[in-house]
Amino acid sequence: MSTRLLRLAILALLAAPGAAAAQSGIDGRLNDLQRSISALSAQIEQLKVQDRQLEQQLTKMQTSFEQRIERLEKRPAPRPTPRTGRSKR
Repeated sequence: MSTRLLRLAILALLAAPGAAAAQSGIDGRLNDLQRSISALSAQIEQLKVQDRQLEQQLTKMQTSFEQRIERLEKRPAPRPTPRTGRSKR
């Protein structure tokens, strides 16, 4: 049984550097993912601000257009100019 323990110990020692390298690779990948998530979160916040600004601009434009239409509708219709007896041909 001691040979078996010795073999397990040797395997554990041989596997340890590979496991450490794998863990290092995983840590690096996790750091990359965290940086990507942070960058994307910042981009989302910027887009939210732009969206709010565009919504405000749209609301101002709609209000302006509605006011202009109301003013135009309140004006009296222009009177047609009388035509002379001549026809244009």
